[in-house]
Amino acid sequence: MPDSISSPVTAAATPDPLVATLAQARKRLLLTQADLAAQAGLSRMTVQRLESNGLDPRLSTLHEMARVLGYELLAIPQAAHADVHAALARHLPPAAGHTAP
Repeated sequence: MPDSISSPVTAAATPDPLVATLAQARKRLLLTQADLAAQAGLSRMTVQRLESNGLDPRLSTLHEMARVLGYELLAIPQAAHADVHAALARHLPPAAGHTAP
């Protein structure tokens, strides 16, 4: 039987920085993957696959996870990226786990 079915993202791929941030926030809040999934209306398997880099998420999935974790997803112009990160660095405490690029 041929191997024609594959995951859209391989485990060896570089972790997505947004998903990594959400996973760190979940852990800081002492939520299990099942807790986050239930509050975001997702399956635990979806959260697990996302965090293990085995799933390419929908924007709506990331939005719900971020909402539960107290984050807001924003789209910023690439030209403003450095300025936005600098502004955030001035307003967020270092212990928040946020770093400038």
